[in-house]
Amino acid sequence: MAKAVSELNASHIEELAKSFGEALRETPLIRSQSLEKRVQSKQALFLKAENLQFTGSFKARGALAKILEILKEAKEKGVITASAGNHAQGLAFHASRLGVSAKIVMPIGTPIVKMRATKQWGPEIILFGESYQEAYEEATRLAKESGRAYVHAFDDWTVMAGQGTIGVEILRQCPDVSSVFLPVGGGGLLAGVGSYLKAKNPKIKLIAVQAEGCSSLIPSLKKGSPVSLDKVNTIAEGMAVKRMGEKSFSICQSLVDETVIVSDEEISDALLWILENERLFVEGCGGATVAAAMKRSDLISGSSVILLSGGNLDVDLLARIIERGLAKQGRRTQFEVVIPDSPGSLEALLHVIAQEQASILQVHHERVFTKTALREVVTHIEIETSGLEHLQRVKASLEKTSWPVRFLP
Repeated sequence: MAKAVSELNASHIEELAKSFGEALRETPLIRSQSLEKRVQSKQALFLKAENLQFTGSFKARGALAKILEILKEAKEKGVITASAGNHAQGLAFHASRLGVSAKIVMPIGTPIVKMRATKQWGPEIILFGESYQEAYEEATRLAKESGRAYVHAFDDWTVMAGQGTIGVEILRQCPDVSSVFLPVGGGGLLAGVGSYLKAKNPKIKLIAVQAEGCSSLIPSLKKGSPVSLDKVNTIAEGMAVKRMGEKSFSICQSLVDETVIVSDEEISDALLWILENERLFVEGCGGATVAAAMKRSDLISGSSVILLSGGNLDVDLLARIIERGLAKQGRRTQFEVVIPDSPGSLEALLHVIAQEQASILQVHHERVFTKTALREVVTHIEIETSGLEHLQRVKASLEKTSWPVRFLP
């Protein structure tokens, strides 16, 4: 049984890292020369790939640490938690492995991929509430009712210490690290990793990253205590917490050197960039840290580590991110053009596009729901190009024709 803690200290975090053994994976630290070039950094940039951790997230670390601490009680009465997905998976995975009964309360909007991934380890899943906070309140009620041990997703000293084992790996893999980009939701990750790194080297800069739709850290720092948000709205659902933890915030407020807020659009751009350039499947929280490094490259000092916190991204959401990203880059475009409704007109139009070597993805004629003349047809076309420069050439060629052309936003 792991010993209980009421604070965070480096020696305990190191002990945890050793005790985990093969129950946790030491995730790779990958140098990203592509990102260095993208942000024009003369410093080495590394991606800490916690998306490759067991269950696809760093959350498996804190969950394991807590179960080991209360293992006897957990085997007798079981455990319960509230989670939007990653903590749920980590807890369910280790509970199953250690013979512990688990019950998980998830918000109704939890991504299907995370729900299915959690369910495979055999816990009882309850869908409740529109947010993590509502799920949390229901889970704590059920914990009191059933006697199960509640395992908090972030506001627990042992859970935070478990997350801190990432810091042990970072220093072992990159001893000269100067700055670290970390995503912040409830604050457990920042508290754990930050406490360890600052204890070992107070000069390491900690850059806290939050999504625009759930940024509670900055107002909490200004007030000096956790601030509750009225609502959260972001594709980085792992960050979608209305209020930081009391314990975690008490640690975080003394650790943070810089804060960065990124929009969902910036996160989406980063996710697509990571997929194309590093061939890594990363969820919103992981994309947020890369987006922050792209947005605030001035914060990069010396060798820097960017934490990819998880890889549990809903593939349907990924499809939308890819489509929008391609459109934004000018690689996917739709337009409509009015042509004569007569043989040969479509062929002539497509010939113009083909001459510019653009790929035609879809063609659709609209004859009924339009105000054009009866002998005309509105043709909707979706094309693929190599980028904005190529797209401009296609547009220029089409505008030289006599057909009215309108490119869709």
